Amino acid sequence: MKKLLICAAVFLSMLSANSESKKYGSVTVIGDSIASGYGLSEYVSGNNYSALDSFGNLLGAESAEYENYAVDGRRSDELLEVFSDKNSPLVSSVSETDNVIISIGGNDFLKPMLDAIKTRAFTDTDFFLSILEGDISAGNISEYSNGILQSALTAARNVDVDGTVGNIRKVTEKISSLNPDARIILLTVYNPFAGNVLLTAASEAAEEKLAALNDGIKSLEGDRIFIADIYEVFKGHEAGYTNIGKLDIHPSSAGHYKIYEAVSEILDTPSESKL
Repeated sequence: MKKLLICAAVFLSMLSANSESKKYGSVTVIGDSIASGYGLSEYVSGNNYSALDSFGNLLGAESAEYENYAVDGRRSDELLEVFSDKNSPLVSSVSETDNVIISIGGNDFLKPMLDAIKTRAFTDTDFFLSILEGDISAGNISEYSNGILQSALTAARNVDVDGTVGNIRKVTEKISSLNPDARIILLTVYNPFAGNVLLTAASEAAEEKLAALNDGIKSLEGDRIFIADIYEVFKGHEAGYTNIGKLDIHPSSAGHYKIYEAVSEILDTPSESKL
């Protein structure tokens, strides 16, 4: 019996020590495929805990409790819609957690642009026929590139920035009403097209709307809402911090680590001192 009690005491001591070693309390990650870990080598579709090098899982390893409810492809309106279901596991989680980290807006903005670029780039039959016929002239290449640019511009113009920011604002309001003590961390949206010289025109097309979107996100800062400015973190390093070389807008392992650092910097600061 004495030996059993000693073993139990040792086990409880180990649990206590493990809990005390965690830097953060409870953390809930919500949003899109940037938050799920999509694009990382170990990522398994639908399993947000599969890629250990995602920013969420890096934070989770240092948190007493961690849950990730990100969904690949999720837009801001779809995230907002989840809050209409009071029985949703996501709603339950954000109602009880210490920290909510939100990555949203990329599918409202970046994905439509990339889809438009891919569609135009790979379905321009006139251009590919000219190649087969040996007519690879500067004029053909220029026309092809201009077509891609116009597709990107059209997609960028169709982005409803005000609507996206409005959805994100409503999400933060829902969380605050459910959990007034929660600290909410919003990520700004980076420009992955800046990381590829072939997509320079797309990058320029994106910048104006992207600036408006990020300004809108940053305007939500205040009270218990904080901004991790990932746009600025990635600026000038997009080629290394994203998978854009593979026409994938998602962060690379290095990019996820930079997001982890930016969010950690906020979590490491007592929230009272930032109010």
